Amino acid sequence: MGEAEVNLAVNKNAPDTDAYFTDSFGNRLTKLMAFVGPNASGKTNLLKCLSFIRWFIRDSFSDLKPEEEILFKPFLFCSEIKPSNFNIEFEIIGKIYKYELEMTTQKILSEKLHVKENKRFKILFERTWGNDKYEFNFRQFSAPANFAQIVRGNASIISTAGQVNHPQSLEIAKYFGSIQTNIIERGKVPVEGFPDTIKYYQENPEIKTKAEEILSKFDLGLSKINIQKIETGDKKVAYIPMGSHKYIDSDKEFLLPFQYESQGTRNLLLLLRTILVVLQKGGVAVLDEMDNDLHPLMIPEIVNLFTSKTYNPKNAQLLFSTHSVQILNKLDKQQIVLVEKSDKNLSEAWNLSDVKGVRADDNFYAKYMAGAYGAIPKV
Repeated sequence: MGEAEVNLAVNKNAPDTDAYFTDSFGNRLTKLMAFVGPNASGKTNLLKCLSFIRWFIRDSFSDLKPEEEILFKPFLFCSEIKPSNFNIEFEIIGKIYKYELEMTTQKILSEKLHVKENKRFKILFERTWGNDKYEFNFRQFSAPANFAQIVRGNASIISTAGQVNHPQSLEIAKYFGSIQTNIIERGKVPVEGFPDTIKYYQENPEIKTKAEEILSKFDLGLSKINIQKIETGDKKVAYIPMGSHKYIDSDKEFLLPFQYESQGTRNLLLLLRTILVVLQKGGVAVLDEMDNDLHPLMIPEIVNLFTSKTYNPKNAQLLFSTHSVQILNKLDKQQIVLVEKSDKNLSEAWNLSDVKGVRADDNFYAKYMAGAYGAIPKV
């Protein structure tokens, strides 16, 4: 993938609806962003960038040994593998930060953190690799004495500073912990993660109740989820989910083991954990192939959760890829990113609002299907 930018800030022409909110600096931001394009166009990799930054900033020091490579797959369709670059701006409690990273899988080449003051960014920390060593600038970072000696080439400064309880780093790490995603480096969170989801529901009854409410609303035949806790032979605990249904000829409850529920129901239960945590606590949900095994009519209902003041009082945001392109007519042009792979195997991404001649009242679905915007399979 070449250079790509995803901007959740919108201009004054965006509709005045509950699909947007205003931050503490007066910037209008969208709560929704859909990524649409053919298979293998680069949608997952684009979303994976945020998933990677989340992990790298928070957990790279604790998850990696000093000699291990960074858990990242660079662009492989070049004879010479080039460094990868990431830039992200984010707000935490009235402060806007900008984080910049240049790296290979072997080491960080450059890492910077800026904070915005008086409409300009100033550097909080910086490190640059050159002449087989790092040059550091921690003057504005309040790093402890000899901090540079524990900084490794495969871990972020923020995750490293978190090991010594550096307050600002812990605050930033906590912010990135509010990003919930179903993407890992090797693809989507595997089905094997289902037991962890059930355990989470068992330990968080408020989230479980909301999941049951939404599952019932979608008319999947479920009224609630019964979770049975059992001890296994190795003295460990397992949680067994059972779907509560009604007999067709009786009002009595029938408990169906979740392994017999449809794949769509199982996938929706996985998704709802991610979605409901973000809606409750605030943050960002990053979901690849959100429509996987779900009926297309369910996608607008999930999107509506984020535009609902009742379900989304903390202005959580949803970034998702989908092949259920009917959703385009439920979104504004500022909320649609089109992704396409060029003849040279490079992925390109652009916001629909940047396409000349697109009107706010266009039938986005019909025009997309007709090929007017590009990013459509060539068959």
